[in-house]
Amino acid sequence: MVRGYGSLPDPEYEMIVRQRRLDTWFQPIVDGDNGQVVGFEALVRGPAGSRYAAPAALFAEAYRVGNVVELDWAARASACRAALAGGLPRQAMLFVNIEPLALDSPCPPDLAADIDEAFAHYPIVLEVTERSLERDPRALLVGVDRQRGKVTGLAVDDVGSSIRQLPLLSALTPDVIKLDLTITQSHTSPTAMSCLDFAFEQAERAGSVLLAEGVETPEHARAAQAIGARLLQGHYLGRPQPAHGVLGDQADAFGELAVSRPDDVDTPLQAVTGQPMRRADRRLLVALMRHLISTNVPSSGPAMLLLLVPDPAALAAVDDGFLTALAHRDVLTAAIGPGLTSPPAPDVRGGAIHEQALDGCWAAVLLASGVAIAVLAERRDGEPEHLDYAVTHDRDQVITAARCLLRQIGPS
Repeated sequence: MVRGYGSLPDPEYEMIVRQRRLDTWFQPIVDGDNGQVVGFEALVRGPAGSRYAAPAALFAEAYRVGNVVELDWAARASACRAALAGGLPRQAMLFVNIEPLALDSPCPPDLAADIDEAFAHYPIVLEVTERSLERDPRALLVGVDRQRGKVTGLAVDDVGSSIRQLPLLSALTPDVIKLDLTITQSHTSPTAMSCLDFAFEQAERAGSVLLAEGVETPEHARAAQAIGARLLQGHYLGRPQPAHGVLGDQADAFGELAVSRPDDVDTPLQAVTGQPMRRADRRLLVALMRHLISTNVPSSGPAMLLLLVPDPAALAAVDDGFLTALAHRDVLTAAIGPGLTSPPAPDVRGGAIHEQALDGCWAAVLLASGVAIAVLAERRDGEPEHLDYAVTHDRDQVITAARCLLRQIGPS
């Protein structure tokens, strides 16, 4: 077992992972339009009666000792093995929880056969939690993109449990948005309104499907349908059970999950299409970026502000204390560029980057509810004091620029 972070694993935990002693139960996912089961979420846990019977305890220990990747693969294999052995209908979607840290890692040889067989047998939907979105954007985006061709879709779980991560939904572009039970059960609260605003936008713009978790009563089911959730999950519709106890042959195929995904670009300015480039000097770029930060960031609610600057002096000219103040609110704030310190400002994500394609580039990208704006620029060849630049309010173009920058932001 790989050990990390200077901590020794608990012997009971070490035995569970080494011997692959994980259990998997399955909870039905129902199509709200016709009441038919169309999928199952695989819920992996430790052995009954152990201190790691709860998934939260398992993964807390894995993060403590730096063993997340191995546990994730073991859990993935347990879900696949149980689905195959229990005869889950092959037309049903199989939702498998994953940790972003493991997305780009090699599978342990003893687990590959079960995983490969299940991935070939079922429509697999990989599921990440909303809380993991901010932890390591680079690993998440790179890993998810490499898995896209191998699976049916991507789901984000627990959306609404923390509103800070909501702007990242646009960059990740999930096929399924799983609304947290707090949204289903308190769907008129201020937090629910913030969550639903982002979810509705994502469903309208990209075609993401909404799934309501925590459907425990008929009232919850009606609330879920009122907010436009096509898929439903909760005890009212079916409790977690071993594979042989679920609804089996009654499952139906749901149909294709097909979101509209943004393009990927090498530099933020490449995101802008359909408008001529303007020319600016450094002073104008600084003024535009400062204006974006000071006047367009919402006074409340979640937002994401990403900056790319060519040198530390540019960040000092743009920042003036704004970034730290925003980071103390529900604003995911990051700044990257050559020579920047880590963190670039107190409580701000990012730091130095070493990406040749981004040398001489500037960017200020803001995403919030109803707000999408970016100031993007590149140094002209042979004219270091002059830059080609564009300002865009096109949400798709802003998201494309944001993805370019997020791929440079590593673990918090």
